[in-house]
Amino acid sequence: MAASRNLVLVHTEGWQDIADFEAIKAHIEAMAPDIEVYIASNASRSSYTRKKAAARPSLVFSPIKLLSFSPDRGKVYAGQPMSKLAEIQRFAAAGIAVPPFEEICPWTLLSPAAYGPYTVVKPSFALASWGQGVELLRTEHVRYRAPSDFPDRHPGRQGPMIAQKFVDCGYAMTCRVLTLFGVPIFSYLRESTLPLALDGREGPFEQKDFMPTPPNTNVYVSHDPAILAFAASAYEAMPEAALQACDILRAKDGEFYLLEVNPGGGTWMFSSPAAAGYKERLGIEDLAAPFDAFRTCARVLVDRTRAEAI
Repeated sequence: MAASRNLVLVHTEGWQDIADFEAIKAHIEAMAPDIEVYIASNASRSSYTRKKAAARPSLVFSPIKLLSFSPDRGKVYAGQPMSKLAEIQRFAAAGIAVPPFEEICPWTLLSPAAYGPYTVVKPSFALASWGQGVELLRTEHVRYRAPSDFPDRHPGRQGPMIAQKFVDCGYAMTCRVLTLFGVPIFSYLRESTLPLALDGREGPFEQKDFMPTPPNTNVYVSHDPAILAFAASAYEAMPEAALQACDILRAKDGEFYLLEVNPGGGTWMFSSPAAAGYKERLGIEDLAAPFDAFRTCARVLVDRTRAEAI
C-alpha cells in the first residue's frame, strides 16, 4: 500500500531521546503502511523534512512547543505552556472535578466554611514545578502578597498566587497519569507512609506535612482503572494539548480531583531530564514497558493521522 498521509514527530534535544521517536516510528511503519513518518528537529528549520512532509496531508506532533521547526502543512499538536490558574478555570468550566479555588487578590478573605481549616497556596506561573512555591496555611491566614514581596526566584514574582482547598486524602498522596490524546501511556502513584497530622496545628507547615516526600513515601506504577478513566476525561476539556501529565488526588471519600495537566509538554518522562530519578524511585529501567508506551503512542498517532491529517 502506498503512503497517503504523513506524520511528523518533532524531537527536542534534551527533552526527549530521539530513540523514543525512532521506536514509535518503527511501530507505525509496521502497522500502518499508509502513513509515512518523519522525525524533525525542533532546533532547526529541518528544510528537507519540512518540504517532504508537505507533499501529503500531514499531522505534526511535538511534546513541547515548536521552536525553530515550522511546518509548511499539517494539523499541529504541540505543547503550549499555560498558567495553572487558566488550567484550573478550563477544567472547572468543563465540569471536571477540581478543588475549590480562586486567585489571591488584595481583597481576598477566605471563608473556612467554604475552604475548610486548611488551604493550599500555590503559584499560577506556568513553569513552576516540583512543588516550588506551594504552601499549606490555615485558611484564616491566607493573605495577598505583592509579587515584589516574594523572595528572588520565587514563582510568585512571575504571576498571581492561587488559593485551593486542601483535599484530605487521609495521607499525603498524588497520582500522575501521562496521556496521549487521552490514552494513558504511564501512571505512577506517590503516597506517604504516615497519616496526616494536621488537626489542631497552626503551622507553619513543611511540605512533608501535606505532600508525599522522601523518605516516608511509597512510589509505584499504578494501573488503577478508575484513576486512568478520570485522567482520560481531562483530555476532552483541553483537546489541543495532546500530551497531558494529569496530577490527581483521591480524597478519603474516594472522589477524584484534578490539580493540573502540565500542557507545556515537558513531561515526556521516558527520557526527560527527570527520567533517571523516575527510574530510581520506581525501580524500573524501562519506563516505557509498563504501558507498552511506544506501541501505544504509535497506535494512537495512527488513528489521529488518519482522522485529522490535512
